[in-house]
Amino acid sequence: MKRTGIFKPYVVSLLLALACLSQGIAHAQGLAMVLDRTGDVEVTAAGKTARLNLLDYLPADTELRLPAGAAVTLVYLPSSQEWQFTGPGRYRLQADKPSALQGAAPRARAVPAPASQAMAKLEPAQRERMALGAVVMRGNAALRIVSPNNVDVLNAQPTLLWQAAGGSSVRVTVTPAQSQAISAQTVTSALQWTVPGELPAGDYEWRAEVLSDPNGTSRMGRFKIIDNTDERRKKIGPVPASFPQRVAHAVTLESESLPHDALLLWRALSAERPEEETIRQWAR
Repeated sequence: MKRTGIFKPYVVSLLLALACLSQGIAHAQGLAMVLDRTGDVEVTAAGKTARLNLLDYLPADTELRLPAGAAVTLVYLPSSQEWQFTGPGRYRLQADKPSALQGAAPRARAVPAPASQAMAKLEPAQRERMALGAVVMRGNAALRIVSPNNVDVLNAQPTLLWQAAGGSSVRVTVTPAQSQAISAQTVTSALQWTVPGELPAGDYEWRAEVLSDPNGTSRMGRFKIIDNTDERRKKIGPVPASFPQRVAHAVTLESESLPHDALLLWRALSAERPEEETIRQWAR
């Protein structure tokens, strides 16, 4: 399944142009990607200095300046090498590895090549997400499906997301596609619900209905639980424990066309780091 487009191409092009003007450092061709940052870290690239952000793509010859107590984790995309920096220090990202201009030498750790390949693959999508980040998709509808809708899903026990008017009781029903048999159902005033048991692989439909609406407002979503023969199950693996590795895992889910599973992870990461604007944009 694939997500359907929302914006017309000319609108996206305009937003991309505006974003590129405002975020030149993050949009330079990426040698490395930032997976974690603690403290206020300055980054200088192409003569521009700015605050370093999570998910920034950094070109060669970028300089990092870390005050005392600051820390940065980034991955070199060509070499699949993770580097950890601890302040105080000043560093330059050379083409093969970072060099310490001041402070302790950075520590290296190998990361799985598929993860770094996923990060490189995500860079154009990251630019588009940054461009569209200021656009708020709400409207005045009493009910809206958020996710999953027309996508593949990795987790056989999916969490369904929707938006509804405050406090509305919503009945949520999951059925196999082209069937009236109910796989799972609940009534809740929350804006999400995790199916209580694992669903067999296959195509599903889910319906959300506002019970208090005399007009019977309802919305429908669709998703597919991928089966065990899908190579993505072997490639992705379980969710790791550390924050930077979970960021890399979310990136991998995005690159493997599993946006719903990625969205749930982005939301968890954003809850841990609510100050990180870039993570919030992916958590939408």
